Amino acid sequence: MKRATLQIGLFTLVIIAGLAFAGFGLDRNELVAIAESGTINRIAPSISMAAGTELAKEYAETKTQAELENLVMNGATAGIRTAARLALSIVYSSKTVVELTALATGDIDPAIRKAATAPLQLFLVEMAADDLYQMAISGATKEIRLAAADMYYLKTRDNLTAASLEVAACSSDSEELEYMAGVYLGGFYLSFNKKTMEQVEALAKSGACAGLKVAGATALTSYLITTGLTVEDLEVAVTEIDPAKYPELLTAYEDALAHAYGS
Repeated sequence: MKRATLQIGLFTLVIIAGLAFAGFGLDRNELVAIAESGTINRIAPSISMAAGTELAKEYAETKTQAELENLVMNGATAGIRTAARLALSIVYSSKTVVELTALATGDIDPAIRKAATAPLQLFLVEMAADDLYQMAISGATKEIRLAAADMYYLKTRDNLTAASLEVAACSSDSEELEYMAGVYLGGFYLSFNKKTMEQVEALAKSGACAGLKVAGATALTSYLITTGLTVEDLEVAVTEIDPAKYPELLTAYEDALAHAYGS
């Protein structure tokens, strides 16, 4: 999804600095202030979403399923919608495989389908690898294809290599298989086939294909979490990334910021 390029000026930085500590971790009131701020949502939606990620558990405990479904579709900010979607995944965990499959493949808001896929994966993992592969190609919705691709690589992880994943990340039978190959490849770049932070950041920006950019971004997130960057550092960083040009790079910084908010 393309997002409008963010232009950050002095006024925006003052708002951000006023809400962030110099170090890691914000309390509940500060997270709510960021996630619900119309100003931050308008100028820096990535920051809003990162704060919303850390409010998901609270939303799951304090709001009904109907309230969450409404917020997923109609929440006033990206942070509220993100919190509601992640909370729905928690609430949906009590549903049956039939109910979850209906949600994940239904003609409904994509965010609700996405919320259903996380608990659905607990059932998909019981399927045979070949069946998961076919579902990752021909599943009814993008959300269920991604979920199946994730479980396919999980089931076949003992046979995966960096070389095979590099091929799969650029040339598979579906975009979802390529994307998830990139996610798993990112793990290799942190361990068996280690790349430096500079290398994976370059890959996230200019990898030869979308899957390789995902691999770079996945590994970069882990590096960013361990760099000692403050909440404020990461907030400023996400506002400086062009989301249309570097979406995978932005995702890495968003995920690191969400982690920092909860640390």
